[in-house]
Amino acid sequence: MNGWTTSRAFGDPDLTPDNFSSFSKQEISADTAAKGLAQLEPIPSVRSTTPMELSSVIGVDLVQKIQSAGKIIFHTVGDTGGIHSPEFQFAVADAMAADLASGASFWYHLGDVVYYFGQEQYYFEQFYDPYRNYNAPIFAIPGNHDGAIYKGETAKSLDAFVANFCTSQPTRSPDSQGAVRTTMDQPGVYFTLNAPFVKLIGLYSNTSEGGTEGVIANSKVGNAQSNFLKQQLAAAKAERDKGQWRALIIATHHPPFTGSSSHVPSPTMLKQIDEACSTAGIQPDLHLSGHAHLYERYTRTVGGKQIPYLVAGMGGYYDLPGLKPPNRRPSSPKTPLSGTDASGNPLRLEVYNDSTFGFLRLTISPTSVAGAFVTVDPTSGKSGVGDSFTVDLHANTVSSSGSGGTSRPSAAKRGASFKAKQASRRPAKSASKAGAKPPKVKSKSARTRGR
Repeated sequence: MNGWTTSRAFGDPDLTPDNFSSFSKQEISADTAAKGLAQLEPIPSVRSTTPMELSSVIGVDLVQKIQSAGKIIFHTVGDTGGIHSPEFQFAVADAMAADLASGASFWYHLGDVVYYFGQEQYYFEQFYDPYRNYNAPIFAIPGNHDGAIYKGETAKSLDAFVANFCTSQPTRSPDSQGAVRTTMDQPGVYFTLNAPFVKLIGLYSNTSEGGTEGVIANSKVGNAQSNFLKQQLAAAKAERDKGQWRALIIATHHPPFTGSSSHVPSPTMLKQIDEACSTAGIQPDLHLSGHAHLYERYTRTVGGKQIPYLVAGMGGYYDLPGLKPPNRRPSSPKTPLSGTDASGNPLRLEVYNDSTFGFLRLTISPTSVAGAFVTVDPTSGKSGVGDSFTVDLHANTVSSSGSGGTSRPSAAKRGASFKAKQASRRPAKSASKAGAKPPKVKSKSARTRGR
């Protein structure tokens, strides 16, 4: 298909008509009635810590074309599962498929592929069907909903995610209900992807929700992932020392920083990442995250290096804070807003938008990273630009190069709380949903749409 290796398949435009189905009240209530276990879950063992090469997915010839072009383009966004109101997910999905014309080579998903629990029966409606027109690979790190399990569930955390993204070789998943897209053969739920001009280190930040932080390592989940991060950062530093230079991106589902009204930042997670970076002698050029259902861009300065921290959780999940009824709509911080992080590093909130769906397009060359927040109007399907920025990889500076700012007028008290939120944790609260009835398992054919 369009030059991809024959062992794999991606887009499937003939799978279903280009429309969307709605989730029934029974299906939604089955999920919302389930009581999620408010606990961290074990991290599945990885097959290998050896980086995955993009060439093994798209082929050597296409990688050579990227090298010859002098740049690589890819998409990234998280929180896409179209539970409740799938029209938002389908609008973003169609816009992303159309944007492949920009030359994007793949999509790096930032987690929460399916809601509300990561069960296999939701992968067709929330993954395979919406992205039938996306004729390119989709890599992913899990989000908290992908790993969450409910009281009484027999499947292990992340079983379905592993079955669709971490198989030993590309294969047809029963969850795809006949879609031609094959599974991704990532070596684990945390992994490194090597591509021309960029190295992406993706980490799994576990199942924390609401007022609890993301976790990559501790006494309960172990230190294997932390050791992996240290190993990968040391390898990245060694490559640069040998002149094998490429941009370094770290991705976590939970954001190190966020001004979200319903999610909190993860300073402990960030401290662990910082310590690993400091030990290896290398800092990321960009940090990607989702979880909070909005778009934010921060500039953090570490040792004189400006680093963008992006929160991109506006990929299709319906509950954007800025779209709530006026009496429930949170106030937004006025941007730009400067402060410091928990370690005293300068931190600046450049853009805050909690009312617009869309995705990120990143273009990386040997000298720069150019980012664009591509906005999507769910009603008209039209795309726009909500923010654009450039990272100078030689000067280690970040510059805004387009529209952005706050999506709505802000309240002063919202801005005043910015510093405190980054430096402290909120009291933990349960991620459980009310009730105790487990989700109803529906037939795989029950919701399949006709051709």
